[in-house]
Amino acid sequence: MLALAALATLSGRARAQVAAPGVSNEMRAEYLFRQGEKKFDSGKYEEACADFGESLRLGPKLGTLLNLALCHETIGKTATAWNEFHHGAAWAAQNGQKDRRDFAMQHAAALETRLPRVLLQLPAGHAIASVDVDGEPLPDSHWYMPIFLDPGDHSVTISAPGKQRSTVRFRVTNSPTEQLVSVPSLADDLAIAPPPAPPAPAPEDPDRSRRIAGYVTAATGALGLALGLTYGLLAVEKRNEIGDQCAGIRCTAEGLSLYDSAQSRATVATAATVIGVAATTVGVWLVVTSRPAQSGKPRADIGVRPRLGGAELGLGGTF
Repeated sequence: MLALAALATLSGRARAQVAAPGVSNEMRAEYLFRQGEKKFDSGKYEEACADFGESLRLGPKLGTLLNLALCHETIGKTATAWNEFHHGAAWAAQNGQKDRRDFAMQHAAALETRLPRVLLQLPAGHAIASVDVDGEPLPDSHWYMPIFLDPGDHSVTISAPGKQRSTVRFRVTNSPTEQLVSVPSLADDLAIAPPPAPPAPAPEDPDRSRRIAGYVTAATGALGLALGLTYGLLAVEKRNEIGDQCAGIRCTAEGLSLYDSAQSRATVATAATVIGVAATTVGVWLVVTSRPAQSGKPRADIGVRPRLGGAELGLGGTF
């Protein structure tokens, strides 16, 4: 049965090649057929079967098929030969060749009494998806029927959804008996679970940049105010040093120098104070108009702090 399906496939492929025959294929097929005859007559049966098979593939002919069947019968491939003789009988009947049909039927009938049968016992409770015998798919209509196999080593592989494939190897004896081949229950297919996806990143606070910009701007303004205060104090100090160096609108050279220095410091103090006020106002506005940071998130804290050492001021903060 299984061999018959394979033979039908081979014959169909060969017929497709004959539809557009080439001289080289025909000559090769004829040469191999003659070589097969010589090797068969000299007792080289395995080589003869190989030549007949290749000749049939290159140029399918009924005579080649019957010689191949006879060769397989000789080397003990009884199931294969039985299928080939049945196929040859049908081919001969189609062509109206009664003598060849009778020859093939007689050999097939004689072989049938010698054929070993194999019955597969598939595991219950599984939704069987496929059954392969010797690597070839077995039609589901034959899963629970006796099948003919050549004597020798064979294997059956079955698969089912969610289960691991299972292969059982067995040996078929050269006797007309029915052999039971039991396939054990299939193990679960323990697929490796994919690693868990990394946690999604925390959503970014859209107002964080706004708050930081506000803090930085306000800190810059505070620094400007501190600078204005410092230069204001220095200007007052210089004015106090003038003393009696100036009387009315007349000043000594030293008094004039002290006056210019005081004016320069006063100008810097005024500019720094104006810039500081503006920057501080903008910074405070940016912070106030942004949403407050959620608890547990980094907090920006910027300010002007006095340092040891007199009137020196410093900028510090945390983020």
